[in-house]
Amino acid sequence: MLRVFGPARVDGVHEGQPLGSRRQRQVLAALACRPGRPVQGETLAEWLWAGAPPSDPGAALQTVVHRLRRSLGDAAVVETRGNAYLLLPPEDGIDTVLFEEQVRRARTAVPEEAADLLTGARSLWRGEPYADLDHPDHVAERVRLHGLADECRRGLATAYLQAARYAEAVTIAEETLAEHPDEEGALAVVMTGLYATGDQVRALRRYSEHRDRLRDDLGLDPTPALRDLEQAILRQDLQLPGAGSGTRSVAEPGPRAPAPVTQRIRFCQGRDGTRIAYATSGHGPPLVKAATWLTHLNEDWTSPVWRHWMVGLSAEHTLLRYDERGCGLSEWEVADIGFDAWVDDLEEVVDAEGLESFPLLGISQGAAYAIAYAARHPDRVSALVLYGGYARGRELRAGTEEQRREAALHLELARIGWGTDDPAFRQVFTSQIMPDASREVWEAFNTLQRRTCSPANAVRFMEAFGRIDVTGLAPLVRCPTLVMHARDEVRQPVQIGLELASLIPGARFEVLPSRNHLLTADEPAWPLFLEHLSDFVGAGERATRAPGPGVVSG
Repeated sequence: MLRVFGPARVDGVHEGQPLGSRRQRQVLAALACRPGRPVQGETLAEWLWAGAPPSDPGAALQTVVHRLRRSLGDAAVVETRGNAYLLLPPEDGIDTVLFEEQVRRARTAVPEEAADLLTGARSLWRGEPYADLDHPDHVAERVRLHGLADECRRGLATAYLQAARYAEAVTIAEETLAEHPDEEGALAVVMTGLYATGDQVRALRRYSEHRDRLRDDLGLDPTPALRDLEQAILRQDLQLPGAGSGTRSVAEPGPRAPAPVTQRIRFCQGRDGTRIAYATSGHGPPLVKAATWLTHLNEDWTSPVWRHWMVGLSAEHTLLRYDERGCGLSEWEVADIGFDAWVDDLEEVVDAEGLESFPLLGISQGAAYAIAYAARHPDRVSALVLYGGYARGRELRAGTEEQRREAALHLELARIGWGTDDPAFRQVFTSQIMPDASREVWEAFNTLQRRTCSPANAVRFMEAFGRIDVTGLAPLVRCPTLVMHARDEVRQPVQIGLELASLIPGARFEVLPSRNHLLTADEPAWPLFLEHLSDFVGAGERATRAPGPGVVSG
């Protein structure tokens, strides 16, 4: 086997020691990044000698490849294809490829089989991936593999929990917490596993430590799901995953451990090379969420602003979501922040995940991206659900001098105060987006604003949002469409949602009892939103054409 976790080497060559010189290992590792595909000599030379090339890089590279072939013998083959080089790996493959394959297979396996697959995958990780490569081009691949390693740990902990291997589940989940101390899904596994093995006191102590750290560092409380788990442990009536006959199944109602977070983060590239971070979570048929501003794939899972959205949308579907270019885990330093680029990024994310037909959800300005995608790809969107969206941005809607001054004031507030320690400037946006939220949620959203976006990008986003106009694209949508809007919303009045629905042929319009642009977990409108979405998406997936005239309700 060719191994590129750690220094590049081939089993059976040099008794498992690193192969040849560092230059040889670099060439082998670089070609292993693209097995079976030719890599141009100029690219390899740039990776090997970036910033300090030899006088004749081509000749120097040929020398390195020649020596590498001698070192490999028959273990693997490096072919020359014109000015390019191609690796034909050993019959038993490459460790990184096998690692990824086993993690992917585990996603649909039963618990015991998943545990075996993920245990095998973990055994392949014997050092930093592509340790010999230090060129920036390989950073994204390293990050991607580390994301799969996180998934492997989470999946193995979950599989052990479901298979009633509680002590092993605790051990693996503790590894995740060592790297991600605030990941509540892993903490839920630890608490459940400790309780299952008779250590109720330690399970409750871990919860208290986490709660105190959150309050001290962020001024936040644990999520409701984790608080429910603590209460079930206190009452000693927690129904355990994987328990034998005589206990309630984890699929039945009643107090039980919340399903651990199983988010899988990956990266793809926009058409201009911009790095876009995307994630999948949950199980079932796909549901794609167009990007919404001020998201962060990692932060969202623990934030009271977004966590209930992630959990709710992942309950019946495999949710695919991503961070917009310019914020979150996606690349921040980008030349193009604008509507066309955002729609292109949605296309690239969907293609990277290999989806053919799916329901599409658009929230706030994400509704405009979703409309544009549905108009471009009528054969791929089975149902379109929009919440809090608009057809025209604030700048285009400003019909009076007062409205124009208000739009300009919001831009100026972002320029002046976005990056400061004083949250007062950002609170202006927070109080409009969630006027009825708790102080805890307000504080979390103020924090989220700073963590997800730079001050310069905040202004660029708001300027681009103000110029959004899909009034010409909305009539081209042909799939079943549900438009939802909060009845008393402050930032985007309900008339704006009604205008959007009127532009889409056959769209259904639902009004929700709320003032919030982003629905909170504890308001009545939230379960109504989920109910409408679930019912409509199920019907939309069965429909062969758009429904009749829209219905206004609420």
